[in-house]
Amino acid sequence: MHFTTLLLTGALAQLGLATYFLKDDYSAANFFNMFDFNTFDDPTHGYVNYVDQATAASQGLFHVSNGQVTFGVDQGNIASGRGRNSIRLTSKAQYTHGLVILDLAHMPGSICGTWPAFWMTGPNWPNSGEIDIIEGVNTGSQNQMTMHTSDGCTLAGSSCQGGLGCPIKPAGTNNYGTNFNNAGGGVYAMQWTSGYINIWFFPRGSIPSDISSPNPRPGNWGPTTASFVGGDNCNIDQHFMNNNLVFDTTFCGDWAGGVWGQDSTCSALAGSCQDYVQNHPEAFGEAYWTVNSLKVYKSSYDGYNGPAVKVVNAEAFAIPASVEVVKATTTDAPAAQVTTSPPAVQGLVQAGTPIAQPQHTHAHGEAYESSGTGTANVTIAIREVDESKPGIQDTLVVEAVASSPEKAESARKVSRHLHRHAHHLHHHS
Repeated sequence: MHFTTLLLTGALAQLGLATYFLKDDYSAANFFNMFDFNTFDDPTHGYVNYVDQATAASQGLFHVSNGQVTFGVDQGNIASGRGRNSIRLTSKAQYTHGLVILDLAHMPGSICGTWPAFWMTGPNWPNSGEIDIIEGVNTGSQNQMTMHTSDGCTLAGSSCQGGLGCPIKPAGTNNYGTNFNNAGGGVYAMQWTSGYINIWFFPRGSIPSDISSPNPRPGNWGPTTASFVGGDNCNIDQHFMNNNLVFDTTFCGDWAGGVWGQDSTCSALAGSCQDYVQNHPEAFGEAYWTVNSLKVYKSSYDGYNGPAVKVVNAEAFAIPASVEVVKATTTDAPAAQVTTSPPAVQGLVQAGTPIAQPQHTHAHGEAYESSGTGTANVTIAIREVDESKPGIQDTLVVEAVASSPEKAESARKVSRHLHRHAHHLHHHS
């Protein structure tokens, strides 16, 4: 047992390591090569003419300078046809899970008629979900973060089905539009796992130091700005998948146009949103994005090849109560079955032997039991449930050698030892 416990202690030390690794860097030099310029009609019925890259370049709608990427809308012509010229960018890459970090120096200001957004969406909307990270209209001063899904998903206390979705507006007025720009911009980060979708906003002066590191640590960032937690109310993996990143600035349409008459500032400028947008190009000088950086990271529990821990002659082992399982996978286990507690892990299995209903719960934490006479390789992804450390923390790969009932006392000793070391590491890391 002494040899075994040394290995276990070493593996738990991995809980303190960074868990996100860079997947895609939308650097200034390659930014527009990583996006498609969409030219289709606006799905939200906006008064906008999305133009291709060549047209946008000829009209000076985007440029790259000093490591920053800037793109905006036509501000020099009376609009006609489909509407005012603008840019809609959709990433070539699609994502399921991950960490998106966007550092903005400037977003479109709080301008009557505008409807800018930075968001994610997948094919066959809304069946692949939509994650609105930045969105607002007209003279608004607060960002609105919203999830949109097919039927059967309730997040943040409301149904996310269809166009209305389930929105959250943060406190404060420096997180969107003109006030955001006047404060020097800031960082938006979105973390997407099987269990939840979290969004943080950090004003320029309050950005965590690890945001710009190779391995950002959401678990160290403190309270979220918005949190959409799945579970029985919404299976995140069934409602969100294969999403592209999208930047756009549209005008009027279903939202900005729909509330035009409710905004006393805007409605005093023109009888309709379209009339104003069409005839006042000078109003849109601040309707542009300036991106300092955009990076997408993947979690260590996706395709993780970390250290292995061997639990010898043990029927159960525990992980600390400060973490919960978000994924468990068994392989090469024809003669063994793995059971888990809590039942929240059910439905999160990605591959391998199905996880059975819980049959064993250890008093010291979430527990796993391998029964039978074979060897089960169990891959376990865990995350902190401490609100101050909400991120995915690490993955343990455990080889559990099933034994006989006579070894139950050894199993209990392993569980207690593991919990003690985990507790120590959790409170001293």
